[in-house]
Amino acid sequence: MNIFDYLEMRGDLTFSERPFNEIDNLVFSVLAYLDMNEIVTDEFVFDVSLKKLCKRYLELGYDQSYIVNNPKTLLKKIVSCKRYERVRVGGYRHYVSQDEQVQFSCATFMIGDGTAYVGFSGTDDNIAGWREDFNITFMSSTPGQDGAAEYINRLCECTACPLRIGGHSKGGNFAEYGAAFCDEKFRDSRIIGIYSNDGPGFNNAVSGSEQYAAIMDRTLKIIPEESIVGILMSGSVKTKVIRSNAKGITQHGFYTWRVRRDRFEEAGRLSPVSAFMDETVKRWLNSLEDEQKQSVISAVFDSLEASGATTLTELNTNKWVSYNAILKAASNIGSDVQGEIFNSLVKLASAGKDVLWDEAKKAFGRFDPETAAAIQ
Repeated sequence: MNIFDYLEMRGDLTFSERPFNEIDNLVFSVLAYLDMNEIVTDEFVFDVSLKKLCKRYLELGYDQSYIVNNPKTLLKKIVSCKRYERVRVGGYRHYVSQDEQVQFSCATFMIGDGTAYVGFSGTDDNIAGWREDFNITFMSSTPGQDGAAEYINRLCECTACPLRIGGHSKGGNFAEYGAAFCDEKFRDSRIIGIYSNDGPGFNNAVSGSEQYAAIMDRTLKIIPEESIVGILMSGSVKTKVIRSNAKGITQHGFYTWRVRRDRFEEAGRLSPVSAFMDETVKRWLNSLEDEQKQSVISAVFDSLEASGATTLTELNTNKWVSYNAILKAASNIGSDVQGEIFNSLVKLASAGKDVLWDEAKKAFGRFDPETAAAIQ
C-alpha cells in the first residue's frame, strides 16, 4: 500500500472522525510542490479549495512532469476525497534566483479542523535550488532557510490557529529551520508539530543551537530504509525509518513509501548501504573546512551556470551546447581550486575506506577477539 491506497481507504473519513496523522503530513508536503501561480495569491487569505486549485491548474496546463513524483497525480486524486474537501489554500510564495542562490516555494493549508499545515517544497528543476542544497553544508543559513522563518512569522501575525509545519527533501529542512528560528513567542506557543520527510539535516552550528533544541520534542523525521538524502548532515530529532517499494535513491520518491492504515510501515533501522553512506559522508564533511566546501561547490555550479541554463531540463535539452560550455568553464578553474576538488575526492574515498575498516574490525571482534586486538 502507498499514499494512493491511503486516500482510497481513508479519504471518506473527515478529520473529526480520524485526526491528522503522519500520512496527511505527506499529502500536504506533496501538494506544496504544486505550481500555484495565478491560482493562489501570496496573501494569507484562504479562499481556494483543492477542487478549485485542481480545476485552474488543469486549465492553465501546468506541466511538472520533470519532478520524479509529479504532484499533479495526487492533486487529481485528492479532489474526490471527503477528508480534504474543507481544505483551503493561501499564502503561496515562489521565488527563484540564481544570483542569490535560492529556490523557495511554500503554501499554507487550512485543514478545516482548526489547524493549519505549512508546506515547504523540496528542490525542483532549478539549478539555483540544487546549489542551495549544497550551500546548506557550510552556510550558517541560506536565503531559503531565512525565508522559511520569515514566512512563519508573517503567517502567525495574520492568523491565530495552531500550526503544523513540514516538507519533503529540502522542504523538510526548511520546515525544521523555519520552526526553530522563527520568533520565539510563535515557536513556543503556535507550532504543534514539525515533519521532515526525508529532508537533509544541518551543519553543527544549527543542530547544536538552542533554537534547534527547542523544537526537538515536536519534530518527527521520516526516512526510507535506504535513504541517501535524509541521512545527510546532523540532527537529533526523533527519526522513523520506513519501508519503500523502491530501491536505492529512488526511495526518495514519496509515492514509493509503504503505508499501513494511517501510518507508515516501519523498517526499524537503516539498510547496511544507507548506514555506510551515512557514516562515510559524515566523516567526509567533517574532514573539510567550510572554505573548502564553498570552493568546491562554487566551482561545480559556476561551471553548470556557464552553460546559460537555469534548469536541469534546459541542460538536458541542449546537451552538446551545455556540456561544451561546462567543459570550457571547468578548464578555466584555477589550479588551487582544482587542488581543492582533488583533495575533497581523496578525503571522500578515505572516509569510505575508514568506515569499511571499522566494520571489519567489529566483525573480527565478534568472531576472533585476539585478531581484533592485533589490528587495532
